[in-house]
Amino acid sequence: MYSQHSFIQDYLSKRSYSSSGFFHMQVQLGQADIKCPITECSEHLDETTVLYNLPHDDIIKYKYFLELSRIDSSTKPCPQCKHFTTFRRRGHIPTPAKLENKYKIQCPSCQFVWCFKCHSPWHEGVNCKEYKKGDKLLRHWANEIEHGQRNAQKCPKCKIHIQRTEGCDHMTCSQCNTNFCYRCGERYRQLRFFGDHTSNLSIFGCKYRYLPERPHLRRLVRGSVCGEWINVPCGELHNEVIG
Repeated sequence: MYSQHSFIQDYLSKRSYSSSGFFHMQVQLGQADIKCPITECSEHLDETTVLYNLPHDDIIKYKYFLELSRIDSSTKPCPQCKHFTTFRRRGHIPTPAKLENKYKIQCPSCQFVWCFKCHSPWHEGVNCKEYKKGDKLLRHWANEIEHGQRNAQKCPKCKIHIQRTEGCDHMTCSQCNTNFCYRCGERYRQLRFFGDHTSNLSIFGCKYRYLPERPHLRRLVRGSVCGEWINVPCGELHNEVIG
């Protein structure tokens, strides 16, 4: 029997594009409901087909996006570590003091304290509306360009704003020690043979280093390059690295 897995692999290979590269790119975009890559088809792929074609490192991330798409409004991921927490509503009427802390959540996984109602870091003594207003002003200030650069950049892990006074784009958060790029705000990642954040054609590369005005083409090219590396036999890869 000719499976859906094989059909999709054949279709993509005829267009010089690996199935693993295509699915990797979809997961990088945060997609859980992945549409069939065949132009004439409007169907969405089942979970089994996606898992069959995904690179091993993307499986956990895909399952996370899948779970996120299925949950109801009483369950949310921690803003820092993405651990899921379910908000339990209580039947009794809380006192004013308890009402203020009603949505205060401490993540059991990373201990991060956050507000379940507005999905932000916990804002003691300030309601969600006031916090969002202040946060909006802060983000507006951070995004303003002065002297050719942003006023501040948000750490991708703990979300605090960091201001750079001098130096390169490689930043280290003083609060959580996360390494990230000041220019695009993404974490520094690297994998042997696949490049890092400073590589033009790497899937981990900064978006401003290659086709910054054409994001879809950039993802397509980088995904194709990644797919080519994945499909290179180990012997050829060893010879290329040595030679």
